[in-house]
Amino acid sequence: MADLAKTLVRSVVRAFNSVQETLVVDALVTHVALIDSDLGKIMKMNMKDLHRLCASLRDQRLLVIAERSEMLEGKARPIKRTWYFIDYRQSIDAIKWRLYRCDKEMQAIARPTEEKDYSCPMCGAQWTQMEVLDNPSANGFLCHTCGGVLIHSRGQASPGHQQSARMNNQFKFMAELLPAIDSAAIPECTFDQAYADRRPIVNDSPHEMPFSTPSDLPFKPVAVKGTAVAAPKTMTVTISDNNEESTIEARKRREEHLRQNALPVWMTQSSVPTGSNPSSSTDAPAEDGSPAKKVKLEHSNGESKVKIEDDGDEDEMEFEDVM
Repeated sequence: MADLAKTLVRSVVRAFNSVQETLVVDALVTHVALIDSDLGKIMKMNMKDLHRLCASLRDQRLLVIAERSEMLEGKARPIKRTWYFIDYRQSIDAIKWRLYRCDKEMQAIARPTEEKDYSCPMCGAQWTQMEVLDNPSANGFLCHTCGGVLIHSRGQASPGHQQSARMNNQFKFMAELLPAIDSAAIPECTFDQAYADRRPIVNDSPHEMPFSTPSDLPFKPVAVKGTAVAAPKTMTVTISDNNEESTIEARKRREEHLRQNALPVWMTQSSVPTGSNPSSSTDAPAEDGSPAKKVKLEHSNGESKVKIEDDGDEDEMEFEDVM
């Protein structure tokens, strides 16, 4: 039964798929299970194109893709490797579904909307038997369009029936193999069974892959000998911008510009007191470096006086405000 299943899968791939897909399936039927690197060497393809091709076959349920972590000889860390094999149960079910869909689509094309048994050889019109019963003649029924004698065409096959007959002839090999396969039990095919029954490819010594074993352990970082002594105890990371110096210079220029354009104190601060103290004084520093002068405002008997005094109480000046 396994041979019948292999024959069916190979025949269907040759009927529906491209040459490259057919070669991939033939290689998997022969070697049972193949890793992507070995299959790429057989197909003379790079890994990207091979994975795309096998993904298309996986979508058609003609092969199965399995990934597992393996430890290569001489390596400290496991790597993920891709394997391909054929699950014949799944492939046979997919073939049955494809055959069923093709048959339904062909039946929809071949099914006539109305059966017309009579046709006119002169104008090509077609008529049903009920339509021509009212127009008989000695030679047969006459055409309602041109009056010609109609020909009975029941024995002629329509184009849809011709396509259906051609499809049945082309799919005859599947119709003969499927009943024989259904009469027997197809064993389940898993990756472990395919890996155990595989036929490895013998590579040349320069291109031989290192021996690998499956790894079921979780991945752990591997310590390197000698790094505990050589590694620094602490590590400081400083993140700096390339424009840091230009930013500092721009800030300094902005501060200097604000300092130069700042208003003097005698413009920003008022010398007139706003409180209730009848007598107040304000120091007014001189711009030429001379001693500061005091501006004194006095209120008495409804009169206001302003006095400007030096620190040495010299050159008193009085201003009277006459109310």
